[in-house]
Amino acid sequence: MPSLRKPYLIVILGRPGSGKGTQAALLEKKFKFEHLSTGALLRERNKHRDFVGRTLKKVMNVGGLVPTPLVFQLWMPRLERFRHDKKFKGVILDGSPRKLYEARMLDEALDFYGWGQNMIVLNLIISPEEAMKRLLKRDRHDDDRDDIKRRLAWFRIEVIPVLRFYQRKDIRVDIDGERSVETIHKDILRKLKKLGIR
Repeated sequence: MPSLRKPYLIVILGRPGSGKGTQAALLEKKFKFEHLSTGALLRERNKHRDFVGRTLKKVMNVGGLVPTPLVFQLWMPRLERFRHDKKFKGVILDGSPRKLYEARMLDEALDFYGWGQNMIVLNLIISPEEAMKRLLKRDRHDDDRDDIKRRLAWFRIEVIPVLRFYQRKDIRVDIDGERSVETIHKDILRKLKKLGIR
């Protein structure tokens, strides 16, 4: 796997409960990268009282899938802003792309901006059993056992093909996610350093 170019694009994927947001926040602080969380963007968008906002809120409240074009509608203005920011060092995509269709669209967007060779994918690996245990501890309204089972099934069906896609592109780095937050962070930093990110 060759060294990456600047600005860097780090994608963090993994099962629900694998600690993607936690590790993204640590990397954001360490490298002063932008943090592009699809979930946060969608939650912000569903506050609008227009058709999209109302419909998006309904979909998200029942754990439904958000259409990929809408996700890209939220991403693209930020990528455009990053492209023109001379101080831009890199961006962390937290939990996306989540479908093979999204991954291929992202590839096209990055090629368009000249960032096709700047990307690395961190895959935080935890077992389904560990994911279930962690999510039940969070005690959130969308973290009951049946909802978690649906999300884990969705990960297997939709996200595993994305991870295979990035493995074939030789840009996926697997990380053991069943350790302490600090140990995982140090492991990520060590592996990023080998790729030229320090």
